[in-house]
Amino acid sequence: MRFILWLSGRLKLTGKSKANATGVAIAVTGVALAIIIMLCTLGVARGFKEQITDRIMGFDGNISILPAYDPGADSSAAYVRLDPDIRAHIIESVPATEISLKLNQPGLLKTDSDFAGIYFVGYDTNHDYAFERQSIIEGQLPDFSSPDDANKIAISRSTALSLGLELGDKVNACFFADEAVRTRRFEIAAIYETGFSDYDKTIAFAPLATLQRVAHIDSLSGSAININIADRQAIPEQAARLQDRLIDLYQYGQLDDLYPVDNVRHTGAAFFNWLDLLDTNVVVIFILMACVAGFTLISSMFILILDRIPAIGLLRSLGATRRQIRLIFVTMAMKTVGLGIIIGNVLGLGLLLAQQRWQFLRLDPDMYYLKSVPVSITPADIILLNLATAAAAWLILVLPSRLAASVSPASTLRFE
Repeated sequence: MRFILWLSGRLKLTGKSKANATGVAIAVTGVALAIIIMLCTLGVARGFKEQITDRIMGFDGNISILPAYDPGADSSAAYVRLDPDIRAHIIESVPATEISLKLNQPGLLKTDSDFAGIYFVGYDTNHDYAFERQSIIEGQLPDFSSPDDANKIAISRSTALSLGLELGDKVNACFFADEAVRTRRFEIAAIYETGFSDYDKTIAFAPLATLQRVAHIDSLSGSAININIADRQAIPEQAARLQDRLIDLYQYGQLDDLYPVDNVRHTGAAFFNWLDLLDTNVVVIFILMACVAGFTLISSMFILILDRIPAIGLLRSLGATRRQIRLIFVTMAMKTVGLGIIIGNVLGLGLLLAQQRWQFLRLDPDMYYLKSVPVSITPADIILLNLATAAAAWLILVLPSRLAASVSPASTLRFE
């Protein structure tokens, strides 16, 4: 092996002919281009999936317990109660990181000249408002648990534009509950924007206690019990496990009501199916780039062999085996692969970091739900991609290297 490494190092990669130098340059360019495109594809696809998933899950809990369902009457209750018994059953069933009460209250935001239908959303103090805070573009998210902010709300940018509202404006809200219309006057304390126009147009955040008073329900009642878990991949499995647990408790009389369980993978299925298509696109692009890089490597390898037929004959006459010849030329060709990988990583990662820092590639939020092309890539992704590229290149070069090994010493005389 030392002999192979020494000899492949002594032989110049570019050789004597101009065609050989051109072939090596094309091979390096092909590998570098493949690495750049695969890095960008992987980084953008992962960025899309992460950011879109964060937004979908920000609007809803990973797992939700809905109001009780009566199989006999085929009807559901209006609200669900997060009492200590339900909380204890949740803790026993799933590894919850957050259990919070959510209330959706339909209503209208009305100005002197216009109105808009809105779902007012309120959470209890256990809810983590990280998603809502990072979406704020004007003002500051109120402390909904404080009595001082009991009449403050956060509306979306699209709602503010459609109604002509600005930060600090007062607006009337009309609620429909118990066949009656109830009116509250709110102050616009914050304006948010998530990029999800379907959500932004219909959701405003308000204090839970205020919404509960409007609905005439107690402090433990709401539209759903939201449960968040650490492992997002296990959401459907954990939701099914919780549903089975609640059904068993109902059948054995430990719960008076049957509570349906839903999860964000189901409610946001349209978005997640769209994201799954990205995986197919990534695979197709990777295959195309492998074909491009493979074609350039094979072409370069043939040129490399043709330029060194005399050297091959000399080595064979001195006792070099076919296997040694193959390894020598594969090792030489792998130098182009290594150079291409280095150049591709420098340019590809530089482009990704520049996009992450300056976001110069913009998107239409109405089409893609994001303002700019997202980027997310991990060191593990980079290492695996480079190792896979090197391994694939080695396998691709095995076939043309057999041509070099098949050259006999006698044929070199005819070649000369």
